[in-house]
Amino acid sequence: MPQPTNFTQCAAEYLGNASLIAKWNYTGPVRLVQPDPSTQITYAGCKALCGTGNDWYPWSISSGFITTWVLPLLGNLLQAPFESNAFWRTVKLVARYLGSPMAGLTYILWNIEVSGKCALFVDMAIPYDGPVPDENSDFASIRDSFYLLMNINQYGMKPGISLTKEAEGLLRIMLFGKDLRLLGSKKSLNAARRKLVRELRSNRRRGVVPVFISTLWFLFSLAISIQSAFGYLGDNAQAHDLAVGLFMSWFPILILCSIVDRNPAAADDIQRKINKLVDQVCNSLQDDAIRDEFISSFRDLPESQRMTYWVHKIAFRAEHIKGDFFQNFAGQGRVRFHYGAAYAILIDIEKAYVAEHGRNWLSQEREARASLVLGQVDQGLVWFDGRLLWQIVSAVVCVAGTSIGAFILSFFTPTVGLSCRSGSYLIFNVIALALLMIELAVWMCTSPNRQQSERQVDILSASQTGRQVQDPTAVSTKKSFFTQFLWLIERLVIKTLMVIMNLFFPKNSRNRSRKAEAVITRHFEAIQQLTLRNYVERYFLTPAEVINTVWLVYMIMSQALGAFNNCVCKTRMWGSGAGYLDFTQWDYSNSSLVGRYWIIGTTISCSLMGIGMIYILIEWCLQSHLSTEDYADAMRGLQNARRFRRYTYWSRYPASILVLGINHVMSALRMRSGSQRRTLLWTKDSQYQPKVGETLLRISTRMHRLPLQEEIGVDGEATNLGFVDEVKNEGV
Repeated sequence: MPQPTNFTQCAAEYLGNASLIAKWNYTGPVRLVQPDPSTQITYAGCKALCGTGNDWYPWSISSGFITTWVLPLLGNLLQAPFESNAFWRTVKLVARYLGSPMAGLTYILWNIEVSGKCALFVDMAIPYDGPVPDENSDFASIRDSFYLLMNINQYGMKPGISLTKEAEGLLRIMLFGKDLRLLGSKKSLNAARRKLVRELRSNRRRGVVPVFISTLWFLFSLAISIQSAFGYLGDNAQAHDLAVGLFMSWFPILILCSIVDRNPAAADDIQRKINKLVDQVCNSLQDDAIRDEFISSFRDLPESQRMTYWVHKIAFRAEHIKGDFFQNFAGQGRVRFHYGAAYAILIDIEKAYVAEHGRNWLSQEREARASLVLGQVDQGLVWFDGRLLWQIVSAVVCVAGTSIGAFILSFFTPTVGLSCRSGSYLIFNVIALALLMIELAVWMCTSPNRQQSERQVDILSASQTGRQVQDPTAVSTKKSFFTQFLWLIERLVIKTLMVIMNLFFPKNSRNRSRKAEAVITRHFEAIQQLTLRNYVERYFLTPAEVINTVWLVYMIMSQALGAFNNCVCKTRMWGSGAGYLDFTQWDYSNSSLVGRYWIIGTTISCSLMGIGMIYILIEWCLQSHLSTEDYADAMRGLQNARRFRRYTYWSRYPASILVLGINHVMSALRMRSGSQRRTLLWTKDSQYQPKVGETLLRISTRMHRLPLQEEIGVDGEATNLGFVDEVKNEGV
């Protein structure tokens, strides 16, 4: 075991000792310091003179670091959205947040985008300056609908059936339908939905104040560390302590996101209640009398024929949809490959009705509800969408950007170059970025919607030839290669085990081998049932996240204890060229350029952290009126949100134009489907002016798009081929 190193003693021995200088002096290139062989020693000389051990910090320094950084980070971690009585899920969530922050933050920012869109739709539903509707109004009902949509977006869905358009159509009826009478209940759908949403708001997890306190604690520690580093400019230990704080600046942003992407206090109980409402809607639509009564409620609307056709299709599939449609809580980035049901519904109703009508789109309430229920239903509940690009870029910039400041600080603190600290920051971010890219690549390649067009061709061909249609998830779960590979491993393990048992247990070796072979065979049979996503998650992503979490903890504790104070780290041996150590700079730097780089690194990290926190706080303020339990308080919050949007409209308008421009370019280049997409932008005044001719033309066009009876028959037959296998499939 190497003995501890004392660089102070080594410096005293080397400086002024001509024989040691002549033997171990360094004459290569240096940065930010003047070349001086009398004070600069090679890596080999450092090992020979100082040893290979660490120059551990005294407890006074280590305890100060623990108080300044470790405890605030633990305080932030304790405010993470954990689930009660779920130990292993908590462990996995910690590993996900710490080991793969880019991926976790991507999903969280996506959920915030969805909830922000829901809040915008509610804001634009009524006039800006008009009177606030009461609690029993249609506006209050729509507000409940979009809040329910926010909540169901946090749950995973039943595989197979959730990919169908009928599943999305049923969710639309559950969310926006009003006149449907529930079978076996005296309540209407509107009343049942209102009761459920009231329970959702009352069960929403509290504790926003502790999250703010833990965030302020981190910011206070960061301010103290910045003051210490620049107050004692040149003190390398202070600079490295500050670098750790800058490196972890993404963490309070991730935890602060939980005040917007909030989880319920009892996720399983909420899941049961939502599924109960789904089942009630399914049962009601399957009842002929109730279904006819529901259809008659919109007979006078222009879209009545399409609505009737669509309701019958949904009723036909309702038997397969009901029964634990929402299956597990997947919000806040805790579950991989989770897209949610909300965004597909939002962009569809936005394109179908809301964006065109803009401010006060709920003025024609029955027409609006019919459009929200019917929509366009282009692709069903999409499981991967290119619009995630914005959240991916934001998450990468947030994590890697704040880490850049720490990297600059450590890289340009003498000895200048890639060393243990800066290299550790780089390794962590490379692993985190690789995990994000691999996860997204697997998600995109195994998304059933990627093969939707090919499946439609197969369906039409199968309906004519009578052959079996391949399950829609089979494309994403083909694993013949994996099956053969696992079979070879299984045979190898069994053969090896039999040889070992024959050598060490000659008695009853046949019985022992037979039992062991049966256990191994059952284990490999279970493995062969896994999909490609399950393989990647279980055997690569999760272990890699745990490894990266351990690496992160190792970095922080090494800085706390002084484990990076050794010859390897001090002589920047991670970089190119020969390593060296300047004994006049190892503990305190007197270069005027060092402070300049410290300022650059600190500014980059603090700026990105500040932008991220400001964004989260703004979204929290703009969306809180949806989740506020008291209706009067919610309406006051809505008015405040409107004032903020109005006074800051000038700052958001260029960004909106930029996003729209990029979207149009991507559509023109065929990088995104659905070039006819319309986007709702916030405005103070209503700009919708319907024209009689355009209205008649639109109605006529939609009427001509009605499916013929033969098309209905083909569609009904084709979409049901192989459907039982689809429902039973465990999904991707």
